[in-house]
Amino acid sequence: MALSISQMAAVSYPAVLAEKRKAANQWAESAFMRELERQGAVKRLSFGPTIEAPLDYRANPGTAMLATDLQGTSLALTEVVTSASYTPAELSVPMVWSKMQEAQNPSENQKIALVAQILENGIESHDDAIEQDLFLTSTNGFLGLLTHCPLVNSAGSDGGIDPSTNTFWRNQTNTYVDDTDIEAAFTTTWNQCAKGSGSKMLPTLMVSDAPTQALFEGTQQANQRWVDTDELKAGFKILAFKTARYVFSQYGLTSVFFLNPKNFHLAVSKEYFRDKGDTQEIPNANGYVTKIYSALQTVTNNRSRLGVAHL
Repeated sequence: MALSISQMAAVSYPAVLAEKRKAANQWAESAFMRELERQGAVKRLSFGPTIEAPLDYRANPGTAMLATDLQGTSLALTEVVTSASYTPAELSVPMVWSKMQEAQNPSENQKIALVAQILENGIESHDDAIEQDLFLTSTNGFLGLLTHCPLVNSAGSDGGIDPSTNTFWRNQTNTYVDDTDIEAAFTTTWNQCAKGSGSKMLPTLMVSDAPTQALFEGTQQANQRWVDTDELKAGFKILAFKTARYVFSQYGLTSVFFLNPKNFHLAVSKEYFRDKGDTQEIPNANGYVTKIYSALQTVTNNRSRLGVAHL
């Protein structure tokens, strides 16, 4: 007896997902998502009701040079640690087919081809939705870069902390006009995120839309900088700026975001990331549905290490 599409979906999903996870094509249509994965900025965690990011937010306020050998020191309670708190968001991709499709694909080979197409499209739709929403402020609870790196750095609460009153929680922000000053804006933003020469918290990833990356590339023609020859041969065209790899996204903005995986990451549920649920018959209809589901959220533990250069 030939297998049904439902049975094929159950059997084929792990293999299709494994194929999508191969390094060559895991993020095949997304340089930004591929780079997040490459740099370790996609972190698989076991979630609780919230995702907590502990913050060492200020120097010990009692620190002081002593004017005399018996000068008194502060006995106030040392308060230097707080946390940003994030609620996980949810992403769902329904995959539906009818009994008519079962009838129209009677052979096993036909069913395999149909199932593979449905599953591959579902996984790609899932990843594409993440990339799109990363360049927004908030989408149904999923926080984009404009929440963590707003163009006005005193605006908006992030992780339950208000940057208008907590200045330590302000990202770096600078403006550029055109190709005459874009490199200077990048340098200033990169330096502000680094906070000092020899810093260990350097921006390692920059992302924007393609025209803005091209604008910057045009200023570098005399001494073009590519990340490595393998990337160049592959045609990905990942530029380098200081320690950062500069990629573009089809959903990117004219704003250029400066990130590093130590202070910004995409947290995904270890148990529920790209999870395929059970196949169920649709009540009162001649069809079936299964879903790809993820619990996830973007998190920062140091907003001041993130930056944006914008028009």
